[in-house]
Amino acid sequence: MNLHEECLLRYLKYPDDLSYSTEILKLNNYILEKRFLMKNFVAKSMTISYTDDIK
Repeated sequence: MNLHEECLLRYLKYPDDLSYSTEILKLNNYILEKRFLMKNFVAKSMTISYTDDIK
């Protein structure tokens, strides 16, 4: 069971805790987004090629 399913199950059991479950999902999505950005964009953009030709 993933986090989204766990939060849905928690909401179904305890509907009054919707804001808590929503905050957990927001935090999880934020972490996943940052991890994706770091893995796919930041690491690739830091690749710099140097040349030895100095004139």
